[in-house]
Amino acid sequence: MKIGSGLAMFIVAYLILLPSLLIASDATNQLSSSIDQFLPILSNTPRADLHAHGLPESARKLILARFDFSEMTKRSLDWRWNSLSRREQKEFIDAFTQWQLIYYGKILLSSRGEKVQFKRELQQGKDVTVETKIVSRYREDLPIDYSLHNINGQWKVYDLVIDNVGMVKNVRAQFERVIAKSSLDELLQRMKDQNQRS
Repeated sequence: MKIGSGLAMFIVAYLILLPSLLIASDATNQLSSSIDQFLPILSNTPRADLHAHGLPESARKLILARFDFSEMTKRSLDWRWNSLSRREQKEFIDAFTQWQLIYYGKILLSSRGEKVQFKRELQQGKDVTVETKIVSRYREDLPIDYSLHNINGQWKVYDLVIDNVGMVKNVRAQFERVIAKSSLDELLQRMKDQNQRS
């Protein structure tokens, strides 16, 4: 009798948790699919072309579809985000997106020909963290953890932790230093200038 009721409780708990487990695995599947499509494009594009022209359009589209740069910008600017007009917010998102496309492309460019291993997935409320590492034969593995949230069935990356350094937290600290010495306008201009030089 006790065994039967225990089994019944386990089945009920499993059925309740099953939808969240299935949804959570979608995050890893969608992220994996994007990276698996992205890496061959990067590997097949001559290094000189990447340095001269940046990421190919097909690679950019994959990142733009999987990353939530709007949310990243908002989190990086923290409370200052709400002080901006819609036009200013869009300008920051555009500049931030371009900046991060270059940055993420460089990280993966430095690991061309190496393998991305998906380690595990952790669910934190409605959000998910997918732990990965770039496996290399010639140097230490590079851990990259992706924080994702679900937007209409699509899991979007809103933060990265690269080698134990949180991207949003790090960028927020950089932004704070610039703003403390100048202004939000100066920060935006610096981002635009850096994007043009890259």
